[in-house]
Amino acid sequence: MALSKKKTILFIVIFLILLLIILPIAAYFIANTNAKSNVADFTNNFKSICDIKYGNVSYNILNRHLIVEDISLNCNNEKIADLKKAEFNHIVRSNPVPANLQVDITGGTLYNKASFFKDYGKAVADAGYDKIDFQGRISYTLGKASKEFKIVTLNILASDFGLIQGDVKVINAYDKDIKNLINNIQNNNASFFITFTDKGLKNKMFEKVASVFELEPDNVKTRASNAIYKRSLNADNFTKANYHQLEKFLLSSDSISLKLNADDNMSISNTFNTLDFTGYRKLLNSFKELKVEVIAK
Repeated sequence: MALSKKKTILFIVIFLILLLIILPIAAYFIANTNAKSNVADFTNNFKSICDIKYGNVSYNILNRHLIVEDISLNCNNEKIADLKKAEFNHIVRSNPVPANLQVDITGGTLYNKASFFKDYGKAVADAGYDKIDFQGRISYTLGKASKEFKIVTLNILASDFGLIQGDVKVINAYDKDIKNLINNIQNNNASFFITFTDKGLKNKMFEKVASVFELEPDNVKTRASNAIYKRSLNADNFTKANYHQLEKFLLSSDSISLKLNADDNMSISNTFNTLDFTGYRKLLNSFKELKVEVIAK
């Protein structure tokens, strides 16, 4: 009888050990299966807009991180971006996109010549950036009840270009249809504080202008300062302040910020369509229509 009890205890111990080994393995495979299904569902939502292809999908049950590798984004039959790896966490599932999400990106590449980026991509390519390599973190929340879309964390480092940081809020953004959601984020009233810290863009721009006009880079800076001064002469005080901050960024500071307040009744699309990046003179002239506060540091 004692032997039987010992066998029973031994059996229970072995069973528990096996259970402790099998359950995590089972949970891993279940989580991976669900992850692959969720990624497939998510990418299918964007098929009407762009085609998203990807390689390996895995899920770490210890830290609840979803990892998707070798992502390729194609729009209008053109490749616009590649990501070596995207690691997602803080995921709160919702429809048509997660209600809460953080993603860490490594090995990203933007292909600026793609027609998807229109004239702005061409302008960046003309400055010497056929492609831009980048990495960083983005996190957002999207409320069904509040309907607000918020980019809580924006931290993108583009090699030999610059560091982009900030936060964004768009009101009345939520919609069950993915196209409507994207349209709302672009065109509904927004507020933001976006900072660009130069990591090579300014020098490339000065070198480009210098080569076109056969000038020394210092002469380009002097001409830029004079051009800004002339445009600010008959401007209102708000625009004059913006021109002063632009000059400060071009000549002496490393970073420039754009600040849009919620009560300005402007959208992301309104703001960035006002800024014309397609030419040096066009950019300077567009500051006369800019309703966003410019801050150089």
